[in-house]
Amino acid sequence: MNRNIREKHPKNYLVLVLLIYLVAGTLLLKYYRYQINPDGISYISIAQKYLNGDFSNAVNGWWGPMFSWLLAPLLLFGVDPLLTAKILNLLIGVAAIIAVRALSYRFEMPKLIRTVILFSTVPVVLSFAFSDITPDLLLMTLLSIYLWNVFCPDYAVNKKWGLQSGFWGGVAYLAKSYAFPFFIVHFFVMNVFHYFRNETKQEKKKVVHNFLTGALIFALISGAWIGLISSKYGEFTFGTSGKIAYGSVTSAGFQGLGVYWQGFLEPPNETALSVWEDPSHLKVPPRQPLGFWGNIGNQFTITTGIIFKMVNMFVKFSILSVVVAIAYVLFWLRRFNIKTMPAEVLFPTVAIVIFAGGYSLITVNARYIWLLFIMLMLMGGYVLGRLRLFESNFFTKTRRTVLLIIFFLSFAIPAYQGLKSYANRGRWVHELSRVLERRVTKDSKIAANTNWAGSLFLSYHLDCKYYGAQKKNISKIELKRQLEKYAIDYYLFWGGAAPDLGFLSNYEEITGGRIPGLRIYGLKKRR
Repeated sequence: MNRNIREKHPKNYLVLVLLIYLVAGTLLLKYYRYQINPDGISYISIAQKYLNGDFSNAVNGWWGPMFSWLLAPLLLFGVDPLLTAKILNLLIGVAAIIAVRALSYRFEMPKLIRTVILFSTVPVVLSFAFSDITPDLLLMTLLSIYLWNVFCPDYAVNKKWGLQSGFWGGVAYLAKSYAFPFFIVHFFVMNVFHYFRNETKQEKKKVVHNFLTGALIFALISGAWIGLISSKYGEFTFGTSGKIAYGSVTSAGFQGLGVYWQGFLEPPNETALSVWEDPSHLKVPPRQPLGFWGNIGNQFTITTGIIFKMVNMFVKFSILSVVVAIAYVLFWLRRFNIKTMPAEVLFPTVAIVIFAGGYSLITVNARYIWLLFIMLMLMGGYVLGRLRLFESNFFTKTRRTVLLIIFFLSFAIPAYQGLKSYANRGRWVHELSRVLERRVTKDSKIAANTNWAGSLFLSYHLDCKYYGAQKKNISKIELKRQLEKYAIDYYLFWGGAAPDLGFLSNYEEITGGRIPGLRIYGLKKRR
């Protein structure tokens, strides 16, 4: 990363790319407007709490506040919340493309390759924006800006880089709590590298100043939110999801979060749809007594499985990920020296190892590592630049064009396939709710035998409270007692055959058997 290079990229390309992105996104929006997921329901509910001034219940240790803060003012326009959340993701995508373009200038590559990467971000970011309602695209955007600051070749020359790094790291934490441990580890390691890669005392002093300034700004931003949630839960915490999620994965007995095995659960507050609005109240699964070496072996098995899963995710994102990985391994083998290693090799490798390393301890989903997918695109551009293929006589104009098309398609085709698979997700449950809305009273209490997520979605559309799915292997007597304990109004039975539960024969099955695979019993309506 040559600090003397100040490549100026024509601004009209960025404008054109953003225009293509917004037009394509607007045209595609109708195919994703009913997409629904449990996390999205919680972010919408929390945003509505901020609008209603219910700040005590809006403050939440599981879900970062930033996405709900951005969503809240958009809900004032009265558009359907699911659609509004998709519009917000689409707008965040604009910032994401700008951030990726800025980060690309921390990687030395020919201008033509940088332009191809910029156009490649359109289908990639669209696939991110239309996948789920989550803050992961927002996190990717904010951390891209953070990396743009901390990757700066002039980091030891200007004191502003530390301050800006701390600011964007702090804001990223407000989007998702995982940014908290990532920033602490990554920012410290990056400053160590900057310190030893610079020669003069003056530069080393500025690196120390940048580290202290960045750490202070990050502490002030994150500390404010940490103080709020720690006060709410009565213990110090930067996020409640890690402890419960880690316990769910490493229990070596009960697998999964409590919503799948605890049985019926009351929503945490009067305006919450379900316990998923604040899963902090879920139990941590009991651990089997494996002993020290047993726990080590269990963690090793989990981490190994997650690493293989991540590798598969990279390959699905782009087949060129294998080529890029091999090229970077060769770069490291050729010059294994922290002081002389090109920044384009050292810095992204460190970021990937730290970011992926944290998730390898617990669990991973493709959306968790979108930032790493973006890094892969930029690293691929750097590899093409280092190979100097475009300077070779072998690469005629035609061959160069073919190579760039392959590079573009390696990212665009998987993104298109993702968009295709997401299309019309959630429409079925929306249409089902329209059929049931005249039969199910609003604000009722709903419980189910299974299909926890589908029942939650149906409860959302019917404007009812959801008490979850029953415990596995529960007896008929205990099920009846639990339904009465929580005063459940409607019991959803998913499955082909009619339930063998004698007490239900006393109640009306309100669907009349007309909905395949679903029977709904009105427990307040005796025959």
